[in-house]
Amino acid sequence: MKKIVTILFVIFQTSVFCQGIDKQFTFTDTIQSKFLNEGKLIHIYLPPNYYSSYDSYPLQVVLGNYSRTRMYYSISENLSRSYHMLELNQLHTIPESIVVGVGNPNSKNISEYDKFIVQEVIPLIAKKYRKCHFKAIIGHSRGGELVLRNMLDEKTPFHAFYSSAPVNSDYFIEELSSEDKISSLKESKKRLFLAASKQDYFYEGNVKLIDAFNEINSQTFLFKSILKSSDTHHTIFPVSITDALFLIFKDWKFTIPDKDSENMTELFLKHYNDLSEKIGLKINPTEFDFYLLAYVLKERNQTKEKIKLLVRCKKLYPGALSADAYLARTYYSIGDLKKARIHNEQSLLLNSNNEFAIKTKELIEIKDE
Repeated sequence: MKKIVTILFVIFQTSVFCQGIDKQFTFTDTIQSKFLNEGKLIHIYLPPNYYSSYDSYPLQVVLGNYSRTRMYYSISENLSRSYHMLELNQLHTIPESIVVGVGNPNSKNISEYDKFIVQEVIPLIAKKYRKCHFKAIIGHSRGGELVLRNMLDEKTPFHAFYSSAPVNSDYFIEELSSEDKISSLKESKKRLFLAASKQDYFYEGNVKLIDAFNEINSQTFLFKSILKSSDTHHTIFPVSITDALFLIFKDWKFTIPDKDSENMTELFLKHYNDLSEKIGLKINPTEFDFYLLAYVLKERNQTKEKIKLLVRCKKLYPGALSADAYLARTYYSIGDLKKARIHNEQSLLLNSNNEFAIKTKELIEIKDE
């Protein structure tokens, strides 16, 4: 219990440095779409540590109504929490993400809806919230069709795709008979999760489509499917979300070595370099994850490695809002008041209301007396 309380306290400290209880994490926005010729309401869900750093996050675009988006976000947000820190064996199951609900297309506007998402929704998120690196698109039924159409577009901005019970399987099976399409997918680093169920209207077509995707033999294109036996068209999506998220964010999880490692910082950074290579996109560890790993090193009494990690955090994020505060307290704990004072002063320059740094300043002043 003591360890749990300590972990929650440390994580809370990290968060409160630059966010108050009045911060908002759920937003709605209306886009006057030139492609759909109407105003479209979208829902935006920000990750828990959004206000604690300037991190870039993955973007997950969910097709469907408000309840579907809210359900998807809840599961994604829950899996991204650092619960496994209690065992000190991993930071997250999946990364924190920005999730955006964009409504659903119909049979007549699917092409225009795709343009709405790519050319209007994504730029809005980048302008008003954050530029996102890794992007996933998620859809069910007609939305699942749009997901697959987008995936087959070589110019898609998305990297991962989750389609459940998609309509028009025959169209995609025909598309996959093209050698050019097959070759393009084989050479890509895209990842696709496809869900179907025996009780669904589109089961037979979906199974044939799954077989067609399974024929693609590639070291880089990732494909996984799930076949349910009792779920209906309306339940296949929610029961498949967790499996889909594990495929979307496959290889993101950094597993902390069981034994103390004197090169934890290098292992941590190498993990993200390897991930970047696998998905074909530069991904850096988030600022908050540096702090989580610093806590692990603190628990293992690896003070030198903790300092090394936090210094690398500052190098990657020069404006990091908490790295100097943690460095200052760490140096204070080993009696290096000169370095403690330097980093604490820098921390207070970045945020004069940093309560952790204010307390460290008081501790240093007591030592100076």
